[in-house]
Amino acid sequence: MSERALHPLVAQVLSGASPELQVLAAEGLLPLGPEDLVPLQVELTRNSNPMVAQRARESLAAMDAKIMAPFLASDASESVLAYFAEQAQHPQILEAILRRRDVPRFLLVEMARHLDADLQELLLLRQDAIVEEPGILDAMEENPRVAAYALRRIAEFREHLIRRAPAEAAAPEVVEGVREATDAELQAAIEAARGEPAAGDVDDVTGLSEGQIRTLPVGARLRLSRGAPRGLRGVLIRDNHPLVAVSTLENNVWSDQEIEQLARSRSIAEDVLHCIIKRRDWMRKYPIVLALIGNPRTPIPAALKLMPQLGARDLRVLSRDRNVSDAVRTQAGRLYRIKAV
Repeated sequence: MSERALHPLVAQVLSGASPELQVLAAEGLLPLGPEDLVPLQVELTRNSNPMVAQRARESLAAMDAKIMAPFLASDASESVLAYFAEQAQHPQILEAILRRRDVPRFLLVEMARHLDADLQELLLLRQDAIVEEPGILDAMEENPRVAAYALRRIAEFREHLIRRAPAEAAAPEVVEGVREATDAELQAAIEAARGEPAAGDVDDVTGLSEGQIRTLPVGARLRLSRGAPRGLRGVLIRDNHPLVAVSTLENNVWSDQEIEQLARSRSIAEDVLHCIIKRRDWMRKYPIVLALIGNPRTPIPAALKLMPQLGARDLRVLSRDRNVSDAVRTQAGRLYRIKAV
């Protein structure tokens, strides 16, 4: 989390020379991008003028989560993350903080005490953070809303994860026998891939084309899958190795529209579709459910289980869709006749 040079307008506001300018800043009305405006508003929540502080809090609370989440996922400083970890209620904002690889571990401890069941499940995926700060598990147990699933996972972590020797715990993560590349190994792999023929768009992070990225070792692609920017995760989510694709899904922030596109895609690994289906927050979104059912790559039992959620109009369309399986088409027709009465 590097320090950025202060924008001249930000410096002017912080100087306190113009109370009117401070009010405009608190209300989010200055011509600044989120990377400058949000940290400024967070600072103004501690302003000695109660009106300025209150307006800053109200403006931050009203900010669109679709704008805030990407900022928190990549550019926000520790103080900004700490503010939203304490004050935010929107699950998309909290998820963006939880998924940040460099999020301070003490924040995860504090968040574990009040997360709901869905976000508890997400935090428990952060084995890297839990190894570094086992207090996350203690804090989650103190959560009055701790889920039974979370308690089982906490017990498993204490038995199999936390007791590992320090040298082993500090080693690169191993996923189903594939070791994630270290920083040095990743850089070496990227340099080697530059010698391969370029094919497709060039990624800004690695400087490699899509074709060159696909030549990287699995461990290197796993490392890149965590906190990947939009263009890079668009390549990795379609990786031919399911571990890379699933890691890309689980270790990045996705909008509902992006998940809907993935759920509809016929080039996505079935493992990714399984992971989408397991996420309750995504399964509450009708367009995502509809996209999954209409995707012939979705396992038939899963599609049949989701189908009662559809409305009569979509059931009718699905009953005539030759791209889905006979079982899905037949069930859609049966449900349509019931709901159309």
